[in-house]
Amino acid sequence: MPIPPNEFQQKIKDRVRAHYAANRTPLLLAHLGVEIEKSDEWPTDRGQRSLKQLITETCAPDLQIVWDRRSPAYIAVVTPEVRADVEAQIADRFVEKESVPVRLEEIVRPVLLAFCVNAQNQPVYIKRTRPFRYEVGSVPPDHATDYILVEPEYRRPGLRIDRPHLLPLSDRKDLESLIQKWAAVHGVQMEQFSRVDQDEKETSEAGRTALDRLLTAQPPDIARRIMIPADIAQILSRIR
Repeated sequence: MPIPPNEFQQKIKDRVRAHYAANRTPLLLAHLGVEIEKSDEWPTDRGQRSLKQLITETCAPDLQIVWDRRSPAYIAVVTPEVRADVEAQIADRFVEKESVPVRLEEIVRPVLLAFCVNAQNQPVYIKRTRPFRYEVGSVPPDHATDYILVEPEYRRPGLRIDRPHLLPLSDRKDLESLIQKWAAVHGVQMEQFSRVDQDEKETSEAGRTALDRLLTAQPPDIARRIMIPADIAQILSRIR
C-alpha cells in the first residue's frame, strides 16, 4: 500500500545506495519503477507525478537523474558519488562499429520467448549469461544484476516463434527491429545471445549414447572403477 512521503524518499535512497554499493552498473529508472510497483511503495502524495519527477522533486541532491542523449529512453538513477562513473558507461554504450543486424534464427530460444511470452502485464527479464532463460514477475534478489528487463514497448506478446523462418515477413521484421532497439537501449550486443554454442552442444549430445552419458555423469574416480555387465552395456550403447 502507499507509504508516507518521507518513508518513500528514504526507501528510494536506500535502494539506490545499496545497488551502487554492490556494483557500478547503471540502475535504470525503469528497473527501479518495477521494484516500487511490485512492493507497492509509491508515496501517498504521488498524484500524477512520474518516478522521474518524484526523484527530481523530492530526493535531490542525494539522488540524480542521468540519461543517454542518443537514446532518451535510457535513463538511470545515480548518487553524486557514482554519477561520473555511470555517465562514462553510458557514453561507451555504443561501440564505434556498424551494428550487426538481428536475425531471429541466430538467437537462443529462451531469449526469443522473452519477447513474445504472454506475461499478463508482469515484467519480463532475460538472464544475461549462459544458461540463458527468462523470468516473469521477478528475479532472485541476490542475482538482480544478472538479468535485463525487457520493457513492454519492445515485446510482441502472443507471437508464435516456434519456427521463426515461417513467420510472416511483417511480423519477422517488426520483432527483429524491436529486439535491435532493445539491445541498443541496454547497451548489449545480440551476439552474446547466439545459439551457436548451444547448437554445438545439442549436436554433440545427440551423437552420444546412454552409456556415454552415464559414464560422463560420474565423478572421474568412480568412472574409472565402475563395472557394467556386458549385456547392460550393449543395451545402453544402442540408446541415444
